[in-house]
Amino acid sequence: MHSSTSSSPVPSFTGEFDVPHNENGQRILKSKQYQGSDSVFFKIELNDLDKKKNDSVKELITVDPSEYEDVLPPKRSIALMFFNSFLSDVSFTIVIPVSAEYTRELGGSNSFSGLVVGIPTLISLIMLYPMLVFANPKFTNGYTLYKRPMICSCITNLIGHVCYALAYQANFLYLILIGRMFNGIAFTMFLYHKKYATDKLLVGYKRRTFLSGFNILAQTLGMMIGPSLGGFLAKHAQNSKSRIWSQYTAGTWVMFCIWCLYSLCLCTLFKEVTSSNATIPPSIVSEDSSQTNPLTVKQKILLAYMWYSAFISYFIISSYQASIPIYTEKFFNYSAFQSGNFLALSALIIAPFIFLGSVLSRWIEDRQIMLLGFVLGFAALLVDLILEAGKHNPVQTYFIMYTIAFYGFSLGSAPLISLLSKELQPKYHVTASIVVQVGVSLANTVGSIMGGSLWSITPVGLEAMDLGMTVVALIILAFVWKYIKQKLR
Repeated sequence: MHSSTSSSPVPSFTGEFDVPHNENGQRILKSKQYQGSDSVFFKIELNDLDKKKNDSVKELITVDPSEYEDVLPPKRSIALMFFNSFLSDVSFTIVIPVSAEYTRELGGSNSFSGLVVGIPTLISLIMLYPMLVFANPKFTNGYTLYKRPMICSCITNLIGHVCYALAYQANFLYLILIGRMFNGIAFTMFLYHKKYATDKLLVGYKRRTFLSGFNILAQTLGMMIGPSLGGFLAKHAQNSKSRIWSQYTAGTWVMFCIWCLYSLCLCTLFKEVTSSNATIPPSIVSEDSSQTNPLTVKQKILLAYMWYSAFISYFIISSYQASIPIYTEKFFNYSAFQSGNFLALSALIIAPFIFLGSVLSRWIEDRQIMLLGFVLGFAALLVDLILEAGKHNPVQTYFIMYTIAFYGFSLGSAPLISLLSKELQPKYHVTASIVVQVGVSLANTVGSIMGGSLWSITPVGLEAMDLGMTVVALIILAFVWKYIKQKLR
C-alpha cells in the first residue's frame, strides 16, 4: 500500500462504473479504480437511485490505522519542543548550587532554599487548568495549540529570571521567590512536553514511547547543564563587585539571554499541526472516540498507580538534588561549583543510557522498562541507606548510588503517559497527562522542600522514606503487571 498526499481533500475516481440492478430493480454502484487520497480503503453507498432524482452519492472513506503507526510531527517542531524541555530543566536546576548561599545571604534558611527550588512546580500545578483552556480552544476540534503555552513559557521565564537576579540588588529575599513563581508559570510546559510526545493526533502508536524517551533525555541533559552552568558561573563571578552580576545571579542572567534567542527561533520556525494539516487523519481518532466507554475499575487503579509512580520518581530525584549541595558542603567541604559538577557529571553519565532506552523502547514493553527502572532505584537506595546508617559513605560511593538512583527513576518514569495512551481510550488521554503531571509537580515541590530540610529529617530518615515508597511502587506493579501487557509491533 502506498500513501501519498493530495491537493484536494475530495478523492477522485477513474474508470467506468458498472451499475447492475438487484432483484428489486434498484441500482447498485461499484467502482473499479481509485486514486489521489491518503486513504487506502473505501466504499461508496448509493441510496436507492430510483427514489432520488439528483442521484446523490453518500461516500464513506475508511482509513487503515496501521499506515500511521510510525507518523511523527514536523521534525523542526519536535526539536523546538524538546529544546524547550531542555531549557526548562536548565532554568529549574541552575539555581540549585547557589540557592542555599543566596537565601542565607539575604537572611533566609536552608528550608527556604528548598522552597525556592521547589515552588515553581507548585505554581505550574495551580496554572495547569488555565493553560489547558488557553491551549485548547473549541475551534481547534480537539487539537492542542502547543505554540501558545510555549510562547507563554518564554515570556514568564524571562520575567522570572530578571526578578530572581534583581533580588540581590534590591536586598529583598522574597523577590527570589516571586521570580521563581514566574518560572513556575513557564513550567506548565512540563505537561506539554509529555503530551506532545504521546499526542494521538500527532504521533503514531509505535513512536510514543520513543519520543517520551527523548523527552526524558532532554530533561536529563537539562539537569546536567543546569547545575554545572550555575556552579561554573558562580565560581567565575564570585569576585565581582556588582550586586547585579554576582556569583548568585550570573546563571539567571545567562538564561535570560538564552530564552530571548529561543523565543525568536520559536516564533519563526515552529509549525503547528491542526486539522487543516493533520499528520494523522482525524477519522482514525474520531472512530476510536465514538466507542468511548466509562473507565473501568482496573483502568482507574492503573491511572492512580501511574500518578503514584510519577510522584515517587520525581520526589526521590528532587529530594536528592536539593540535598546534595547541603550534604556535600558539610561532609566533603564542596563549594557551589563542585556540587554543580557533581550533579552535572551524574547526568552526563546516564544520558547515553537514557538514549539507548529510547532506541530500544520499540522492542521492550513499557511495563518492563518501569520494572527495570524501579529495581535499579531500589537497589541504589538500599545500598546508600546501609552505608549512611553505618556512617561510612565516601563521596565515590555516594556519587555512584545517586547516579544509579537518578537513572533508575528517570527510566521508570519515562513510559508512564505512553503506557496510559495505549491502555485508555482517546477521550481520556488528556486526563492521563494531567494526572501524571500533577504527580510530577507535587513531587518536585515537596521533594525539593524535604531535600532542603535535610538536617531536620536526617539523611537516614530521607533515604528510608524514599526506599519505603519505592517498595510500595514495586508491590503495586506486581499486582497490575498482567493488565499492562502490550503487544510489541
